[in-house]
Amino acid sequence: MKVLFLVPNLRASNGVASFALNYFRNMDPGEVHIDFALYQDRASPYYGEIRERGCEIFILPSVKRMKEHWRACDKILREGHYDIIHDCTLHISLPMMLCARNHHVPVRLLHSHSAKMGETKKKEIRNRLFMPVLRSLATDYAACSKLAGKAMFGKRDFTYIPNVVDSRKYMYNEVERLKIRGKYNSKNKRIVGTVGRLAPPKNPIFAMDVFKKFSESRRDVEYWWIGNGDMDRQVKDYAEKIGIADHVRFWGGRDDVIELYQAMDVFFLPSLFEGLPVTGIEAQAMGLPMVVSDTVTNEMVYTDLVDYVSLASPLSAWSDHLQAALSRNIRREAYAEQLKVSLFSDVQCGERLRDVYQRMLEKR
Repeated sequence: MKVLFLVPNLRASNGVASFALNYFRNMDPGEVHIDFALYQDRASPYYGEIRERGCEIFILPSVKRMKEHWRACDKILREGHYDIIHDCTLHISLPMMLCARNHHVPVRLLHSHSAKMGETKKKEIRNRLFMPVLRSLATDYAACSKLAGKAMFGKRDFTYIPNVVDSRKYMYNEVERLKIRGKYNSKNKRIVGTVGRLAPPKNPIFAMDVFKKFSESRRDVEYWWIGNGDMDRQVKDYAEKIGIADHVRFWGGRDDVIELYQAMDVFFLPSLFEGLPVTGIEAQAMGLPMVVSDTVTNEMVYTDLVDYVSLASPLSAWSDHLQAALSRNIRREAYAEQLKVSLFSDVQCGERLRDVYQRMLEKR
């Protein structure tokens, strides 16, 4: 079975990239061969891993160079003889999906990863205009949550494909925690952490305001943000402007996120919207108490660690919830077992996705 994954990029700390890689790693390469077509060539720790398995990574030309982009799509599909296109993007995949229909790719799976159709109002309007065409080019629909499915497909049927994480890696280790905190001179700090892009959906400016309020009541706190994005400069400048830059560390894209989770004390996710955040699943597995905006789906909850707060609440309320999270007495190492028995464990996820693909192929 040959599959072509369409993803925006394979940057670390990117939810869609994490989704794709977690399933890729758990597929039997003798049964399912997966190549990747990317719309952006971003620094990634995953390229070598994919190529070592004999799989291809195609970097598509910009859609602004449409003739060149179309020729690249056509060449990939003409030579690849794919059974399945698994599209984890939005409107940008229209040429590839049209090309896939022209080449009679049997299964063209459109997968929703977000509870919103765009990061801004302008993008949302644009994506809604293109969505009927994109849906018509797909043969099947999938989503990571009910909210994500409703956003893209309305009342149409879709297959639930949960985001999963590696249940062998995500487990708390006290020795590792002490080593990481010593390495980064944070032994005596209480660390609030966020993993995600510095982009509007993740609400980073609001996050800085919340942390400023929180740091007024506690001087022993640091805020770690792991991930980069289009708002890098804006958020760093804002942290400087409001006087918290000395207490905030911007780590950028990292391939040691698990180690950084070990050092954290609270996970903070004030997103404006999410499909189903992989980071939320990971943080629970690491035994981190979580303070999360009420716009994030509760479908991600599989432990007693998650505390939801309304985005309409005052900064003081968010500060109080962070303080309550820090005050919890939690046996963090116990939560790895809860991941293993949840829907979000990667155990047998490859077989499950293979069966989904097989059923879709059989319908064709």
